[in-house]
Amino acid sequence: MLIRYRCLIWGAIILVPLAVVIHARAQQYSTNEVTVGLQAQTWDQQYDNNGQPAYHHYLQPPTPSFTYTRNLSPTLAVEGTVEPWTGFFKTNALESGHETLALGGIKAGWRGRTWGFYGKTDVGVASWSCGAWYYSPKPYSNCSRITNFALEYGGVVERHLFGRYTLRIDAGHLLSTEFDQVLSRYPDGLASAYRDGGVLQHFDAQIGITRSFGALRNVNAEAERAPAKSPWDLGVSFVLQPRIQGLPGILNTYPSLGLWTSWNFSRHLSWDSAVIHSGPERDEQYVYSAQQTGGRSLEALTGLKMGLRRGRMGYFAKLRGGTITFGETEKKIGFRPDGSLFLDRGMFTSPLLDVGAVWEVYPSRHTILRFDAGSDTIFYQPKTVWQYLPKNGVEVGTKYVMPEQTRTGLMLSFGWGVRF
Repeated sequence: MLIRYRCLIWGAIILVPLAVVIHARAQQYSTNEVTVGLQAQTWDQQYDNNGQPAYHHYLQPPTPSFTYTRNLSPTLAVEGTVEPWTGFFKTNALESGHETLALGGIKAGWRGRTWGFYGKTDVGVASWSCGAWYYSPKPYSNCSRITNFALEYGGVVERHLFGRYTLRIDAGHLLSTEFDQVLSRYPDGLASAYRDGGVLQHFDAQIGITRSFGALRNVNAEAERAPAKSPWDLGVSFVLQPRIQGLPGILNTYPSLGLWTSWNFSRHLSWDSAVIHSGPERDEQYVYSAQQTGGRSLEALTGLKMGLRRGRMGYFAKLRGGTITFGETEKKIGFRPDGSLFLDRGMFTSPLLDVGAVWEVYPSRHTILRFDAGSDTIFYQPKTVWQYLPKNGVEVGTKYVMPEQTRTGLMLSFGWGVRF
């Protein structure tokens, strides 16, 4: 494993200075580009640590990756990436086997004389050759393929080398959703083996050489029109937030409604805020609620949105912080002296971090369509819960402190608004 890290580090040490010293004239670009390179992802192997799950962290050996880019302008492109085959991930949990990754999305940013710096947001699928494996008769037996929704956001650095060739380096945060599943059943149809769901996270890095095709155009020769500036944007949105529920291992999409506003105080910076309300959890019919989540939730987010606007579109990165409040978390649970069960619920609030990208379309001077994609991380705070049992005809309570935990999920939203 140490050798793999050293190979990547030495490769970067050799290639990056080489790119810097190569002389390049004023950068040109064409409509079509193809990148061939290598990619590597981090992955985890789960093991038991005194009854608690723990993880070994690894970096896979580099494998080929291929990207096609269609440049719509000097600053905007649509592209697709395929990573056809990775090494075999023996995770002992979700996402095992050889991975095939197919993503498509938007790359937007700044292209200079020699360097280019971009943000990117891609969606697609991550398909695993042994995603639904089972331990019988041995680990990774009876493999079957499982395909999950995937989202990646990150950055791209390009260094024009000479002629039609460019060095390209990508780094991104890759997330995929795997829902809980039944692995095997008894003859009567009841589940005999079950696996929890989850939101999986990887660091995804790529390095490659890009070759352009088609007529060459100078960057400085094309002036892109910036849309009319409006100090305020205000709108509504429909939001999906796949994340793990309080009931362990159950992945829910949390369809939600939101209100958002942006104060555009400069050409490239905005102060962006949102309020998002979601309904109760999928398994709310269970009388036993979770200690740190439960019921409806209300999120309040605020922070920076930074990027650029060109033509009828805008492309931004966002970093927002805030809180999420759940309305029906467990506070007290137990049995009364007569044997009946009681459950006392209440609100509970934890910090929240939202990181990702925003793509805006301006159909007219005063209207806006908005698309958000990124990750939501909830920092669940410690919480005291009381459990009661009858003793000598009296309810006797025991205090338990639920430890803090961190859970990351996705946030995808589509909205409409007005500019004024």
